[in-house]
Formats: sequence, C-alpha cells, structure tokens
Amino acid sequence: MSDFVVGGTVNAAWSGQPQVLAVRGSVSMPQTPNGSLIVGYFNQAQQNNEGRLTFTSGSSAPTNARVPALARMISVLTANWQANNLTLTNTSLNAATPIFVQAFGPGIPSMQPGPLTIGTPVQLAMRQAVQGITTPNWMQLEFSSSTSNQQVVAVVGGPLDQSGNNAYVIALNAPSGDTGPPPGNPPPDGFYATAAGNRYTMSFNWGAAIVYVVNLSPQTATPVTTLLQSL
Repeated sequence: MSDFVVGGTVNAAWSGQPQVLAVRGSVSMPQTPNGSLIVGYFNQAQQNNEGRLTFTSGSSAPTNARVPALARMISVLTANWQANNLTLTNTSLNAATPIFVQAFGPGIPSMQPGPLTIGTPVQLAMRQAVQGITTPNWMQLEFSSSTSNQQVVAVVGGPLDQSGNNAYVIALNAPSGDTGPPPGNPPPDGFYATAAGNRYTMSFNWGAAIVYVVNLSPQTATPVTTLLQSL
C-alpha cells in the first residue's frame, strides 16, 4: 500500500517510502545521503495525461522531469544531492494525474532488502531489493532474465566517482543494444550500461563493502536473477 498525499500538502518527513502525490502534493526528505540516491516515479493516471514532477534541493533551481502517460515502467532519477534536503512536487497540468514516488538505496527505510549471499542466485521481482557484503578482491554481479522483455536493475555501492556518483543503472534486452561503460558506446541518459541480450555481468573491486541491488523493471517483466560471485 502507498500513502496518498493530497494536493497542497507536504509530507515533510519523507523517508523514501512509497507515496502517491496528487497534483500540488509534495514529499520532502530532510536530509539525503552524501552519495547516490535512486528516486523512482510512475504516472498512475488512467487518462492519457502526461505528468510532471519537480525536484528541488537546497538552494538549487527546480528541475522538472516528464512522467510519461500510460507507461507501465517506472522512471528513474539517480543523483547525489550531497546530504541536502530533497523535495518532490507533482506539478502536472491535469488534476487527474497522480504520481507514485519511492526512493531506493542502502539504509533507506522504505524497503527492507533481502540477503544477497555470495554464490547464491536470488530472483528479484519488480521493486524488490537485496543487499550483501563483498570480499576484498575482484567480485562480479551477474544479472539474467528468462525472457526477451526489457529489464532494469540498479546497483549502489563502492567509492564515489568524480561526479559524486556510486549508483549504476543497467538494462537487459535493451533497444539501445550493447552500450557502456567506457570505452564502450555511450549508454542512454541515466544508464551505466545496457545489454542487447538477456544477461549482463559487472566486475568490480570495492574491498569489503555493502552492495545493494534493486529491480526497477516494468510491471509486465518477469523476475531478474541476480548472482554475486567472488573471482
């Protein structure tokens, strides 16, 4: 179940839990992580109403994001708001455009992740998450699907890069084909990498660290199998 925030009101103590925002409704996270936070949002309008979600943080200018109408796939914004506050407001033009929002990441209390154990495959349904601890050597995350439908997963962990990011969004069965990371073909905006097929592997060496994985695939997709391996 998701709490409903009516128009003109603000949940000023939003912790990332699932909420549905009526037009002019807002949620505000008092302090974001000083690392990447994944925000998912989804247009629940029954009519062909494109939505708009406005993000503000600190003293920065508002950022508007399109929220596609009639889509059955969650949209994703990944950013590091550097421990500032974060406010999301439904600024859609049509009043019949509720927007679902949820935040994902390690320690975000909106979702209790399941265990991710080295060497044990785990299946993740839409908006399910797992979390595990890596060992101080090269590791590999493998994602696979049993269908040819597009799937999207996000990984959070490891050191921040120069832009302050430590989240990685990956698509399987992607229309863009095989892209990223460098020196591969540039991936679509917001993605770390995409795969033309139904399998992708990500290698990394983050020392002994927490790794967090969440499935952000469309509603119609089958579960994604995730496997953490020590190399």
